[in-house]
Order: sequence, then structure tokens, then C-alpha cells
Amino acid sequence: MVHASDARNIVNMLKDPMYWRIASKAIKSMLGKRSPFYGSVDVTNYCNLHCSHCYWWASRNSSLQELSVEGWKYVIDELFKKRYNVVHVYLLGGEPYLRPDVIELFSNEMYGKCTVVTNATLPIKFFKGIVLYIFSVDGPREVHDMIRGKTYDKVRQNIMEFTNTYGRKGKGFYTTVNVTINSLNYKHVGEMVKEWEGIVEGIVFQFYTPFSENDPLWLPFGKERDALIDELIRLKREHYEFILNTEAQLNVSRKPWGSRCPNWMCIAVDAFGRIKSPCSMGSADPNMPSPICEKCGCLGNCLAYTYGLRGDPNKEYDVYARDMANNIRFRQSSLLHR
Repeated sequence: MVHASDARNIVNMLKDPMYWRIASKAIKSMLGKRSPFYGSVDVTNYCNLHCSHCYWWASRNSSLQELSVEGWKYVIDELFKKRYNVVHVYLLGGEPYLRPDVIELFSNEMYGKCTVVTNATLPIKFFKGIVLYIFSVDGPREVHDMIRGKTYDKVRQNIMEFTNTYGRKGKGFYTTVNVTINSLNYKHVGEMVKEWEGIVEGIVFQFYTPFSENDPLWLPFGKERDALIDELIRLKREHYEFILNTEAQLNVSRKPWGSRCPNWMCIAVDAFGRIKSPCSMGSADPNMPSPICEKCGCLGNCLAYTYGLRGDPNKEYDVYARDMANNIRFRQSSLLHR
């Protein structure tokens, strides 16, 4: 049975040129002509938090200088537009709002095709070209503060001020809360739904991805994780439009699937203009720690996987992409100066 909101969404999708581009790329990928659908960028090499579960600190390089606005303009023109014609770009961190100049550039140059992911500890500036604002919140106050430092009250205040000032659904952009489920917060998913429904348009749950074996934050596959997924599916059915995960996506998270991850769908660029591997959680430096793909809990590619798009997590991007990154790093050094 098709849910009424799904029917409305299908109609809206058919009216949106972006989804026709996605469909075109999907068909080509199934015919063996793969090209990234999305891009992700580490807007900056800095963050104002040191969250206990964050992958970014595990692969951060403090010895290099991050791209200037001109450098990012080059990435947009040469990689995201000219080479791959990506459908959408995710602006990640560090903390993106430490570089509002870069957010503004993407907002203007890729108008209507960008998402910003923020910890919401800084005032949330509105950009007309950003269509999705994702706020990272990892539990009710006590749990969130244990993971991210004592920031919950400020985060909630900033999010409420943003949504109250700029409106909600129907204003040309969308707001969601993202929860990374780990061993510290997995018992609080129901509280999170109650806490944020009515403040933002949606909530997304994903699972923590470890970078080392025996990581205490990882919630292992098994009965406890399955029971949690059953609870998430129950909540999904009660809050169908608010919880944005699909049931298929949640069910994929019951067992290892990373060896079949379609990581080719998203080309990830770090703060220095280098291509990251195997995905946005990885690094351009092979000597840096890497996510354990078989224990991956990231939501994006597993959703694509449930729709039949497969991949090889060891696949490298083409020579053009690597040459483009090298061109930024070594041949156009002026692009690195902020």
C-alpha cells in the first residue's frame, strides 16, 4: 500500500528537474556508465567541538593550508560542474559555519543544490541557495552534552531561532536533525522524536561507524541492535513523515553491507582540494585511519543500495579527478591562500 505522503512526493519529484537528472544518472550507472551523483566537501579543516564519536578528528591533517574561496570556485567549476555535473553537494566540516564565505560561494554557484551539515553551536546564517539544513544532535540534553560537550541548550536555542525566523516547510528549504546512534544514546531514540517533532521538518537516524576494532561506541550487529531497529521501524510507522529513514534502509543496518556500498555515487573533497577515499568519512592520505566499511552505519549510500545501486568500496576515482586534485595542491598554490 502506498502512503498518501509518498504519492504526493512522487508527483512533486516528477515536477523537479533534479530528479530527472538523478534518474538519468541511475539508468546510466546500471548500464555501466557510472558517474558520481553527489559531492561532499570539507568546508574547513577546523571545528569548535571535539565530539567523542566524530570521524573527522581521526583523519584531520593540521599541516596543510585549506582552500581559499578561489580554490573552491575551481573545484566547483572543474569537478562538480564540468566533469561530473553532480546533482547535489553536501557541505561538511569540521564546522562549516567557521567558513561562511565558502558556504556563500556554494550557495551562489550551485544555487538550490546544496545541503549544509552543522553542529548548530554558532548562529545559523540563512543562505538562499541552501535547500537543506542538517543539525547534528545526539540525544536529549544529558546524553548530547556527554558526547559533544555542554552545548545542548545553545544548539536548541539556535535551531529554534533559525526555524522561527525563516519559517519551515514551503519556504524553499528544509530543516532536519541528524542523530548518530552509538552505545551511549541508542536507548533515547523515542525521546529524540518527541523532542524535535514540530521544531524541524524531519529527523534522520544513522549508526556510528568505527575506525578501529573493539570501539566501545559501536553498537554491534545482533539482538540488541535488531531490537533497536525494530523500535525505529515502529516509530517510523507512527511518525511516517517526520522520520525520514525508510524501512528498507533501516533493515540494511541489521548486518554488514559495506562491501557492496555504492561509494562511487559521492565524490568527496577535503579542505585542501584532495579526493578522499573510500568516502567522506575517509581521507586523501592513505596513512590516516580509515572507516571500517563492514561496520558502516552511514545512511546515504545504504539508501542508494536498497534501491539496487551497487558498488565497490575499493574503487578509485578516475585519473581526471586525481589530476584535478593535484593541480590544486601543487600547480596553483595561490588557490590555497585564504
